[in-house]
Amino acid sequence: MNKWLKMEFDGAIAGGGETECLDCGELGEGEDMREWKEYQISEICSEITDCVNKTARTVDYKTPFKMIRTTNIKSGKIDLENVRYVTEDIYNIWTRRGELKRNDIILTREAPVGEVGILKSDDKYFLGQRTMLYRANPKIADQIFLYYAFLTQELKETFISLGMGSVVEHIRVPDAGKFNVKLPSLPEQEAIASVLSSLDDKIDLLHRQNKTLEAMAETLFRQWFVEEVQEDWEEVMLADVCSAITKGTTPTTLGHKFVEAGINFVKAESITDSGDFIFEKFAHISEETHHLLKRSIIQSGDVLCSIAGTIGRVAIVNSSILPANTNQAIAILRVNQEKCQSEFVYLFLKSTAFREIMDGKIVHAVQPNLSLGEIGNTTFLLPPHDVLRKFEKVISPVFEKKGRNTLQIRTLENIRDTLLPKLMSGEIRVIP
Repeated sequence: MNKWLKMEFDGAIAGGGETECLDCGELGEGEDMREWKEYQISEICSEITDCVNKTARTVDYKTPFKMIRTTNIKSGKIDLENVRYVTEDIYNIWTRRGELKRNDIILTREAPVGEVGILKSDDKYFLGQRTMLYRANPKIADQIFLYYAFLTQELKETFISLGMGSVVEHIRVPDAGKFNVKLPSLPEQEAIASVLSSLDDKIDLLHRQNKTLEAMAETLFRQWFVEEVQEDWEEVMLADVCSAITKGTTPTTLGHKFVEAGINFVKAESITDSGDFIFEKFAHISEETHHLLKRSIIQSGDVLCSIAGTIGRVAIVNSSILPANTNQAIAILRVNQEKCQSEFVYLFLKSTAFREIMDGKIVHAVQPNLSLGEIGNTTFLLPPHDVLRKFEKVISPVFEKKGRNTLQIRTLENIRDTLLPKLMSGEIRVIP
């Protein structure tokens, strides 16, 4: 017989002090998943639509008509901010097979194979090259459940295997409708989808809050130190307010390998434009390698800035990611707290003034890069200590809230990543 469990969440979903509970069932010994049925994906979808397999002509200005490319789909998400735009005529041609709708699932067939995302918008988007649309038949499958099924390790491996066997790995369009998916009853699908989507919805909300807090902090910095700047403030260089400005080391250049789990290793792609860390995009190194790369060890309060490839992503290191290390594409600014605050340096690096200065200093070689010397020699007007202290009292609560949100995001992601394989395999059962 099934034995029913009660799994408690630490109030993170509700966002307050209350504890939210989930009634779940765990398969008892000797039981099976006979009530789960295996279907071919084509049997449970009302629509499986291939993209128009040629490049749409884009424009260099914003329009209501936006293209989702393979590069927009990563780690179960669709990046709707860095899209390309087309005219209405092009949009109508590229959507002649059907328009995208909210909650449509999109799979990349090539470059790379098997990335999945779900569309969370009612705007006018269309499929770019090498992508496929999946829309469930609501009488058989819940669309959100199907999305989480696409994220399971089992289907990830299926997508990779479908992409093998050619010079350029890709999933053939006929094969994109032939893989299998296991489904419980529709009510249980909906219950499972509700559990997982509630976690993701809260994570998305916290990310949006952090963007708002980030915009607030940047506005305050501009008001205090740009619009109300005083000419008698001391002119200093960034190097004057830092005890060190250095950069990381890529372990592979020293013959060391990345590992599956271990010390967090921060890369440019691990940092968002709003200054958050993306935990799932950290690489990892062994503790031995971490201690070997002494120059690259980062500390709480360090300000990181990407200086190669993708330039200008900035973040403040906090305890949630430590211990951690970083690579040579990241500058580490160790702020002298007696002279300045990490938050001030962070916001200065994100300011329009700094970015305009650095735009003229970027070296466009094999990949764009910015030297540590150019960063350290950048001058600005440093306000008196009493002004900095007043600003600290105003800005600290903003960054503290961002930090709490980041920790909560990490907790929720861990819960989701733990639950997903168990719920989607039937190991843990949800009461519909």
